[in-house]
Amino acid sequence: MDNESGFLGNPMNFTPEWWTFVLMGICALILGGLAFAMPLWFAEFFGLFIGFLVIIYSIITLVQGIKSKEGAGASIALILLAIIGIIIGFLIVTSALAAFLLTTYLIAFWMLMIAFSDIWMAFTGSAGTGYKILLAIAGVFALIIGFYILMFPILGTGIMIQVISIFAMVWGIFMIITGLAGKGASAAVAAETN
Repeated sequence: MDNESGFLGNPMNFTPEWWTFVLMGICALILGGLAFAMPLWFAEFFGLFIGFLVIIYSIITLVQGIKSKEGAGASIALILLAIIGIIIGFLIVTSALAAFLLTTYLIAFWMLMIAFSDIWMAFTGSAGTGYKILLAIAGVFALIIGFYILMFPILGTGIMIQVISIFAMVWGIFMIITGLAGKGASAAVAAETN
């Protein structure tokens, strides 16, 4: 009998319970439905969420800066970064426009990064010609979308959030089906062993 174990000593062949798939699917359906029905509200909510994360991370950085034993330079740098982060986080949390714009520009810059990396790989990669052509097309498409969102932030962000929400809802449906199929399979295995 092979006695392999993972990092924490748990078996490597961990399979989640069926209900975790159903729960993830239901959450994805709910969040996807809310995002599709109210994309601009969802963008603001996402921006606020990031704002709170920035504040929490900055407070942790401030504590690290105060307790740092790396020397005065490292402590001052951490404290300054923490103060700047806290200020930016509070600006995002207290301004709906800032939260919305944060989400908008994160999506736009993400698309531009995808565009440049795809185009770069299309011209420098060692894959076949067909693959390189597809990468170049995907890169140009992402570049157009990124610039479109930068030029028309409200419309572009609303459309992108709706596309992502449709994906979330479809993924949620598949997760629920996977969970229910897993429940049926585990019940069949349990019946065979008894």
